[in-house]
Amino acid sequence: MTNIELALKKQPKKWVVNGIVAFILVFAVIYSFSGSTINWTRFNTIGISMRIMIQGFSNINVQFLLGNGIYRFQEGVIYMTLETLAIAFIGTMLGAVLAIPTSFLAAKNVVGAKFAKIGESILVFIRVFPEIVLALILVKGFGINALTGVLTIGIHSVGMLGKLFSETIDNMDRSSLEALDSLGANTWQKIRYGILPQIIPDLSSITLYRLDINVRSATVLGIIGAGGLGASMILAAENWNWDILGTIMIAIIVMVLSVDAISSYLRSKLI
Repeated sequence: MTNIELALKKQPKKWVVNGIVAFILVFAVIYSFSGSTINWTRFNTIGISMRIMIQGFSNINVQFLLGNGIYRFQEGVIYMTLETLAIAFIGTMLGAVLAIPTSFLAAKNVVGAKFAKIGESILVFIRVFPEIVLALILVKGFGINALTGVLTIGIHSVGMLGKLFSETIDNMDRSSLEALDSLGANTWQKIRYGILPQIIPDLSSITLYRLDINVRSATVLGIIGAGGLGASMILAAENWNWDILGTIMIAIIVMVLSVDAISSYLRSKLI
């Protein structure tokens, strides 16, 4: 018997535990269906509903798209798409600017392991609240407008960007910092000449990736009155205005794919 076979034979037998866990999970899934009911009437009408939706989606409301005719330009899809993009972009930039100093407070390479706990705690506290909850709080203070969406995305982005920025700082090459330490450089000089030149490409790439996420978030936040396409989308869905909903969906698809393509291209140039 080879050494490999002996080593494998001495390993603890985990298949019994894995089998028990798998059995419990399967039993829990099956038991969760007990007592549930199926609305067969809904299944019978799903074909009709899908046909109505497809017909509505194929009939794009051009006046609503362009914001003319019975609609003002501010009520059109083009304007609301631009507003959604502006909310996501400004919110992301706000979050990135605020995340930079916070990330240095959470970076062990800069302030040490003990003081970094304070910065990490701040970032964790910011990430506690989901964007929807944060938006509901801010709506009460700033009202139903685009500013609420910008502040929601900006504040929420600080938590995630600050965490990723601090990890980038901790994982950087320390040779430049050690060289600056030997020259007697202070903290600001180490940040200016030793840290920023190394991490700026990574920070830019992370910010662009966050912008991708925030474009989608800005659309959802509009549902609760934070500006953009979300409010019109939920109203159209509730009132079965499939032509309007289809117009909005096409605008969202084009917007998301365009932002994703542009940010992917820019990230490929940075990394």
